[in-house]
Amino acid sequence: MVKLSAVAAIAATAALLASATPSLAQGPSGPSAITPEVKALMATQDKLHKIADRFDRGNGFGGLSVDAGSKTLNVYWKGKAPAKVTAAAAVAKAQGLVVKIHPAKYSQAELKAEAARMLKAGAPIQSIAAKHDGSGLTIKQAAGFSAKAAVQSAVPVEVQAGDVELAASRLVDTSPFKGGAYIQNTAPDGAVQGGCTSGFAVVDNATGADKLLTAAHCGQSGSYYTNAAGDFIGSVEGRAVASDSEILGATGQARVWIGDSIENEQNQVALDVAGSSATIVGDWLCDSGAYSGTICQIQVVNVGLTVCLGSFGCVNNAVEALHRGGFSAGGNGDSGGPVFSVQADNKLVARGTLTAISVAAADIRPCSGVPERNGRKCSQRIIFPDVTAQLAAHNVRVKTIS
Repeated sequence: MVKLSAVAAIAATAALLASATPSLAQGPSGPSAITPEVKALMATQDKLHKIADRFDRGNGFGGLSVDAGSKTLNVYWKGKAPAKVTAAAAVAKAQGLVVKIHPAKYSQAELKAEAARMLKAGAPIQSIAAKHDGSGLTIKQAAGFSAKAAVQSAVPVEVQAGDVELAASRLVDTSPFKGGAYIQNTAPDGAVQGGCTSGFAVVDNATGADKLLTAAHCGQSGSYYTNAAGDFIGSVEGRAVASDSEILGATGQARVWIGDSIENEQNQVALDVAGSSATIVGDWLCDSGAYSGTICQIQVVNVGLTVCLGSFGCVNNAVEALHRGGFSAGGNGDSGGPVFSVQADNKLVARGTLTAISVAAADIRPCSGVPERNGRKCSQRIIFPDVTAQLAAHNVRVKTIS
């Protein structure tokens, strides 16, 4: 979230429209980012996800990864894999896919229990996750912490240096509102708190009412959102720190802005949303923040992450992803923006909304879309909550095209 005063917000909006658009070489964005090659990889990973859904992830389950390039689902299991896993391998083979079963040293349940114990014990941990192959835990510590303080564990622990911060139209969207649009949070006293991005339109499972999903760190309970023109979007009706999600009382449509950022309002279209899905290590994804525009070539490197973000609190069931081209995957102002995969028919599958970026020196990249100003930074490494956790937290479902 980019913090702005009310006056600064007006000045920044004018500056955004006046600045030149960066070239795609500085971070691929716009409709051309969703190439036939990107869609082909995502179509293969969708098939691999369906194979993974054929078996329960119960006792002994160590983790999963997909390799869409080789059409392979890697399954890690502690002990002998159950019959449903071997049956899924046979189904995959008939479809030209491969399931490889690997031994896991630990189950996901064991590793998650140890991670919870370490967090409760107060170890200086910024983020912690079970490795997808069941081999141990990965921990990240902010600069200045001693690695020895975090490795007191009965399971193998890999300690990495790192630091993350909240990522915190497109520009003037109108009702029914789409994902990927610029939204600005306003406190009850009328003070503009900062600019973020709308996520996905959702539907309340209990009432059937339309809502709009974004990041909880973008606004407090009792606040409300407007577009850049000051037009009312909706008030915060529900907020969950553990999934960095909040629900706005707004009429949404099952579409997401795709294309350039609010820096250039020329090349923007809206694509339909077809559903939602959990995320697996190896998945290829795109995101579409209001400040950065649409970016693809983002691959998942970690799931099941718990990341603690200072006074905001800890976010669970998070995903870590990396831009494989070495460009920016997102930045400040993209918070709450949609993360998704793309089907062959150009329909989108919701995966989550952007929470944080790595601000480790090795991960900082030139920003796509809105340049670095007003404290904005961009990174090749992003973190977002798995959409399944966000939907469960509010008893909603992603709104889909009829």
